Amino acid sequence: ELPVLRSFIAGLAASRLIILQGLSGTGKSLMPRMFSRFTCSNVFFSPVQSTWRDKTDVLGFYSEFTKTFKITDFLSDLYSASYSEKTTMIVLDEMNLSRIEYYFADFLSILEYPKEEWKIKVYDPELGQKLPEKLTDGYVQIPANTWFIGTANTDDSTFTITDKVYDRAITLDFRERVNKISSNYISDPLPISSERLQELFDEAKANENYCLSDLDTDRFLNICDFIRDAFDIRFGNRIMVQINQFVPVYVALGGTKEAALDFMLASKVLRKLEGMFEDYVKDELLKLTKMLNSTYGKGVMVETERVIAKILRRLV
Repeated sequence: ELPVLRSFIAGLAASRLIILQGLSGTGKSLMPRMFSRFTCSNVFFSPVQSTWRDKTDVLGFYSEFTKTFKITDFLSDLYSASYSEKTTMIVLDEMNLSRIEYYFADFLSILEYPKEEWKIKVYDPELGQKLPEKLTDGYVQIPANTWFIGTANTDDSTFTITDKVYDRAITLDFRERVNKISSNYISDPLPISSERLQELFDEAKANENYCLSDLDTDRFLNICDFIRDAFDIRFGNRIMVQINQFVPVYVALGGTKEAALDFMLASKVLRKLEGMFEDYVKDELLKLTKMLNSTYGKGVMVETERVIAKILRRLV
């Protein structure tokens, strides 16, 4: 549906890591595949194994015994992306079969840096050893045209995704199976390079009509201040930066600022309420609902109200 598509594409503008989570068979892996087909982009799939513990499981390692480097498909796909102008999506399928903050730790940190510093040490080359052209001093560069898409099942067979990962990612919840949507839109492929995609993102962010105004920001921060005081839930500048990058692209895709803020509030902030069972939570959630209705109008913050209703059912 359109809100999901808007959130996915706007998410690409706000983070290099997108998490698509939900029950099996709800279309999580289909999303990047269809985006790739429509935009003529690259998409590579790397199934995550439950045995993954550190970056060597993702990027491979050099064997001192055989004097050879064990190359993974993930490393090969990441390396090949640097030779392409196409948008590249590397899908970590069932990424929470192992602990994400273990095997993907280097990526979570590096992607916080400026793009020119997106380098990860693969191994220490020997003196005079000839290396592949784009493996400088044993470092692999994460190309600017590359995004990482994680699919995550929400069942007992997987690990819980931690706040460290959620805070850095844009997360979409797939709660229902895929339904066919009737449309008269001409769905012929629309080739678009990674550079052009980024230009479109920048154009949206430069449009004042699409960005949050001072009033929009003040109203949203008032909601966040209430949540902080009521539930002791705090978040840093990272999430506000993501919101300011997400909202204008979401609006450029035909959405509203309120719908964009609703998505980010539900997925970024209220997600931190999971696991709270104290007596005061119910009363404060009811107060939050009233505040949302008085600030934005009743029935506007749909996703946030859905999350609140879910928590209230659990507290009864």
